Amino acid sequence: MKQYSLRKRLVVGTWLLLIVALLPPYLYFDKTLRRDVLLEAKARAAENVDTTYWLLREHQAFPSYQSLNSWVTEMSRRTGIRITYIVGGRVMADSDVPYERLTTLEDHAGRPEVVLAQAGTLGTDVRFSATLGKDLIYAARKVDGIAGLDPGTLRLALPLSVVHDRLDRMEKGLVWAFLFSLLASGALGLLVTRPLLRGIETMAMAAQAIGQGEFGRRIRDIPGRELRPLAHAINGMAHNIEQHLHQLNEQKGRLEAVFNGMHEGVMVLDAAGRIESMNHALTAMFTGIGNKLGATPLEATMKPELQRMVDEMLVAPDPRGASMQTDLGEGRAFEISLVPFRDASGQRMVLVFHDTSEREKLERIRRDFVANVSHELKTPLTSIKGYAETLLEAPPSSRDQMSAFLRTILKNANHMTKMVNSLLVLARSEHKGEKVALTGVDAAEVLRQTVRELEPVAAQKEIVLENGVGAAPLFVLADRDGLVEVFRNLLDNAIKYSPARTRVAVSATAADGRVTLCVSDQGPGIPEKSRERIFERFYRLDRDGDGAKNGSAGLGLAICRRIVMSHGGDIWVESPLDAATRTGAAFFVMLLAPRPEDEASNGEVAGDGEGVGMAAAPDAAADGFPATDAQAAPGAPDAPDDPDGPPRQA
Repeated sequence: MKQYSLRKRLVVGTWLLLIVALLPPYLYFDKTLRRDVLLEAKARAAENVDTTYWLLREHQAFPSYQSLNSWVTEMSRRTGIRITYIVGGRVMADSDVPYERLTTLEDHAGRPEVVLAQAGTLGTDVRFSATLGKDLIYAARKVDGIAGLDPGTLRLALPLSVVHDRLDRMEKGLVWAFLFSLLASGALGLLVTRPLLRGIETMAMAAQAIGQGEFGRRIRDIPGRELRPLAHAINGMAHNIEQHLHQLNEQKGRLEAVFNGMHEGVMVLDAAGRIESMNHALTAMFTGIGNKLGATPLEATMKPELQRMVDEMLVAPDPRGASMQTDLGEGRAFEISLVPFRDASGQRMVLVFHDTSEREKLERIRRDFVANVSHELKTPLTSIKGYAETLLEAPPSSRDQMSAFLRTILKNANHMTKMVNSLLVLARSEHKGEKVALTGVDAAEVLRQTVRELEPVAAQKEIVLENGVGAAPLFVLADRDGLVEVFRNLLDNAIKYSPARTRVAVSATAADGRVTLCVSDQGPGIPEKSRERIFERFYRLDRDGDGAKNGSAGLGLAICRRIVMSHGGDIWVESPLDAATRTGAAFFVMLLAPRPEDEASNGEVAGDGEGVGMAAAPDAAADGFPATDAQAAPGAPDAPDDPDGPPRQA
């Protein structure tokens, strides 16, 4: 259907209204006017007949009809009216016909106006004159012998064209007035509707802007009272949309925060099985997956079994949720939950990636820990059991041999006691919620004391202990017992792994509120691949059976790391020290120096790490502690008869 503008409709409607309103009156008045004008013309013709009759009656007798013809001709010239005198149907004088031609005129006795006049009434008629060739209004009356004339009929004829011209002029004026009314009404309609249409266009533009997202747009200028409800409705709609959009944005923000705050990776697939969106956790799990929007799960994860499950669930009529386990290599394991759902676009799916790497790692560490502890305890227990059974069933006759058996049992028992105590210390250091009270401890004095205690052990291998810390106090925030344990383990490892007739050096530096202590040796060094793992529990560096020879259980450096971390510090190793021979190792311990406010509070502050106690009670509960920082070394060598002294290992 063809669309017309509102302005055109209003103008055309106004014109139609004017036509309907003015055309019937125009036709009525035109017909009435024509009738009235014709009646007026007939009345004037009758008056002229009476006037001419009076003039004839007052005129002296005409000597002849020729004189009468001259007189009527002069009267016609002066009045513009045709005058005819008829006697017995014969025209005796005519103002429009020369006297000589009167005899050529036809008989007028039967003319309607003449017949009426002879009957004694005023006769009138309107008809076409063959003599003059035009329409005329005729008026006649009877004349009885006046001015020396024979009784006859006096007839006057007025041109009807004069009446028609007058009527035509009046009709033309009415037509022009009608056309002017139409033009004026159209112009007035355009002028009046212009503000209305401008207001409607403004409202339309505002509604369009609101539809395009400008929800703060409002209609201020209302063109008319009739449009006020529409404007209020549009403004109300914009306000409601703005409020709803604000609520949706808030909900979207909360959902995005929850979506991106999840530790699990989430992938949303569209109806075609392609990636539509994902959260930050998933982009952290898979390198480069953030650029895979629109790709398939196979292209993003390179797991055909995952793609196969997705394809099967997308085409299933009533799919159910499923899950799968997958390994991405490098120790990364995932459990993927597939949750289908349906919306307007069709069957879609959400994939939730649960990173089970840490859980698998902890399970593996727990299994290895149990296996290593069992392995470490099995050998001394077997030795103790064997020697005890021998003493019970076949006691040796020699006192010296019996003493040797008992010393072996004691040494293995001491080895187990030391390992259990180490496990208790490590368990307590990892126990959550127990804070250690750190105080200002003179690390230089602790080092000097530890060096003095281990000098006899070093003298057996002719190893020189060089203390480069000096006699000046060197305070650090620490637990004294824990610091003693750290230095004893580091120095003992350095002595055990250093060749004979070498040196072990101790040094310290202080800067920026930190104190760094170093224990270096000239031993065989530590391979690069083992520099981090040596701080794991039960991890041992065995060089030609040194681990077995030194009775290592692999807990010393793990304990050192836990103690240093509980003090808010750090521990690391640098090796080799000699690039040519690729020998030597240096263990660094970084601790915080006390602040003035710490000293003002008697040097006691809460530690950054978990609590650690270096003298764990024998009956301390050690069961249930987590094994999170170590990876046991399966197949570790059995403990020897002389298990004293921790080697360089965790």
